[in-house]
Amino acid sequence: MRKIILFSLFGLLVFVSSCSSLPALQSTWSSSSFLKKSKEDVEANIFFPEDELTLKIFNDKDYLDLIVATNSPITLNKIYNLGLSIWLDPQGSNKQVFGVNFPLPVDKPYSRSAFKKYISHFKINELQEELSDRFQKYEYEDIRLNENISVSTLNQDEACQVNLKSNNQVLFSCHIRISLKKLMEADFVIGDKEKVGVSIFSTALATEAYRSSLSSREVINQRLNELKAGDDPNRQELIEQWTNFSLAKENK
Repeated sequence: MRKIILFSLFGLLVFVSSCSSLPALQSTWSSSSFLKKSKEDVEANIFFPEDELTLKIFNDKDYLDLIVATNSPITLNKIYNLGLSIWLDPQGSNKQVFGVNFPLPVDKPYSRSAFKKYISHFKINELQEELSDRFQKYEYEDIRLNENISVSTLNQDEACQVNLKSNNQVLFSCHIRISLKKLMEADFVIGDKEKVGVSIFSTALATEAYRSSLSSREVINQRLNELKAGDDPNRQELIEQWTNFSLAKENK
């Protein structure tokens, strides 16, 4: 009887483990996948309420497209101050393997009130130009090859491209397009078992050096918030969360 119970428990653990390893999301096949094609009418694959960010995932046979967007000025403030980092793991093991990072953190971070005042001066078309200027330079890195490449949105790299957008519908949208052969392998062909992990986080962390540029009151408030239970409402970093998804195949 005891052996039967132990065997049943073992079987249950294997079942739960296999279920937890399944991809949570499914990429959408895009027959006309290119960098500046609008995807605003397509529903997001996932919403991260902590930072009010959405993630859309598309692919064709050659490229993977990720669109990260937010309508939260507070979240855009965090991205301005500490940058945005998108990491991918082609094995779905939640490891930082291929990353896209931009922009460099500012020397003097904006407080929330100062940032709100700053972006309120821009009209929609002016904010688009401001974002294009602020986020013009980005870098992508491949840990496997110990490779780190700096790129400008004005001179796109075929392996990794970025397009930014701001309009009446979305405050900030970042479209990242990555070559599947660069992310996976040179002779990669989409099959049925691929599982890719993606995370959204800050390029830098709000360290003591970062705090030194804040006012003494803001520093005190940040340190007091560290002692509180639960999530810090005044945190500067985005919350890192890994999400696994499977690649889409063309319906013939």
